[in-house]
Parts: sequence; structure tokens; C-alpha cells
Amino acid sequence: MCVKVCVSFVSAAGAGSKVGWAFGLGLERLAMVLYNIPDIRLFWSQDDRFLRQFRVSDIQQPICFQPLSRYPPLHNDISFWLPETPSFHQNDFYEMVRSIGGDLVERVSLLDEFTHPK
Repeated sequence: MCVKVCVSFVSAAGAGSKVGWAFGLGLERLAMVLYNIPDIRLFWSQDDRFLRQFRVSDIQQPICFQPLSRYPPLHNDISFWLPETPSFHQNDFYEMVRSIGGDLVERVSLLDEFTHPK
């Protein structure tokens, strides 16, 4: 992009009758189109969720920007009382959470198991 600077700005800066030109490559705008990034302000973000999407081991690896959640991370602890018969598998629970939460769910993991000694 190239823009001729308004004559009044140049005169006010004390440059007299000289002509000023402003140049800019607009790399952010090009990257927005290339990676389908919706907001230019993301380029100044320090959010690691945005930055890690562009860390690749091979420069030829295609990058597909994934939109960031507007919601802050939420960590919940859920406990279950299960019958003695092993009819419940943890993958069933993971599948249920992902089917309900969809793309809002980033990770589901089993942190601990407890069996009461009888």
C-alpha cells in the first residue's frame, strides 16, 4: 500500500512544500486472508492458544487457524459412584461430554480413581 501524505501534515511538520509518501506492506492483512484470521488484533495477542498454532516443525506444513474460545477455561471436578459390576467405561463418558459440549470442550481426562476398601 502506498499513500500520498496530506500536504497540510507535511507543512505542519515544518517540511515546507515537500511531498510525503507513506508505504506499508500490510503483511497482517495478507496473513489474515491466507490463514482465515478474523481479527487483526490477534497478531498483537500474547495468548498462547493463538501463538502455538503457528509453531510448526516444517515450514512447508500447512497451517489452519482454529478460532479461540471466547470463554475462559473452566476446570470442573466430577465424581461418580459406580456399581461393583464394571458396566461403565470411561470412554463412554468422554464421548458423552464431547457430543454435548462439541468444540467448546478442549480436553477431558481421568485424573484419579478411588475404590473404598471394604
